[in-house]
Amino acid sequence: MTWSNRFRLVIGRLISLAVIFGLVVVFNQRQHTIASTSATIIAPKAVVASNYGGTIVTSYVKVGQAVSVGDPLFRVSSIALQQDLARGVALASSSGLLIEADSGTLLYRVTTPGTITELHAAEGSYLTAGEPLAVITGGTDRIVEAQFVLTPIQYGLIERGAAVTLRLPNDSSVTGQVATALVTTVNTTAVVTVRVTSEELNTGDLNLVAADGAPVQAVVQLRDEGLLAGPSDALKALIHKIGL
Repeated sequence: MTWSNRFRLVIGRLISLAVIFGLVVVFNQRQHTIASTSATIIAPKAVVASNYGGTIVTSYVKVGQAVSVGDPLFRVSSIALQQDLARGVALASSSGLLIEADSGTLLYRVTTPGTITELHAAEGSYLTAGEPLAVITGGTDRIVEAQFVLTPIQYGLIERGAAVTLRLPNDSSVTGQVATALVTTVNTTAVVTVRVTSEELNTGDLNLVAADGAPVQAVVQLRDEGLLAGPSDALKALIHKIGL
C-alpha cells in the first residue's frame, strides 16, 4: 500500500469517526430535551375600574388600540362625585384619575402602556362604582406557561434557569429560561407546568405574534450529567448561533 493510499485511508477513518461522534452528540442532545404538550403566552393585564358611578360622556379608545401612559381613556359625569364635592369632601387626583371639580366629571387615564383588549363601557352607558371600564394588556413582561408530561427521572433533570427554546406562531424562535416548575395530577397523569421568562419575547417587533394567549411550543433543556454534556452544549450553542 502506498503512502498516499494510507493517508487517504486514515483521513477516511477520521471523517467516519467524526460523523459518528456528531451523530452520537445529536442523539444525546435530543435525549435531553423535551417538547411541551401545550404552551401559551401570558401578558400582564391592568383592569381599569370606575371609582364613582356615572355616565360615560366620552370614550377615547377602542379595542386593539395601543395606548401610552397619560393617554385619556374615558370621561365620566358622576352625580355622586358632584354631591361629595358639594359637601366639601377632600378628593385628590392621581396619575390614573383626574377629578374635574368645575364640571363634576372624572377623566380616567392610562397608567401602564399596552393595548386595549377589552372594553366594558360605551358613550352614554351608565356604570356603578367598582365596575370595570377596560382592560389594558401590556406589551412587555410576557411569560410563557407550558405543560409537560415527564417521567420522575426527567422531572429531576429540570432546573431553574434551564434553557428553553420557544417556537412562535410565525415559525421563528426565541430563547428563554425556566423560572418555576409545578407538578399537578391530571387524570392520574403527572403534568408539570413550567413558567418561562424571555427577554427576547418582550421586544417590540414581536407585539403581533407574541400576543396574550398565543400558542407556542416550548422545548426545555434537561440537565445532562453524562460524558457528552460538554459537546452537546457546544453543539446547541453552535446551532443557535447559525440560526438553525
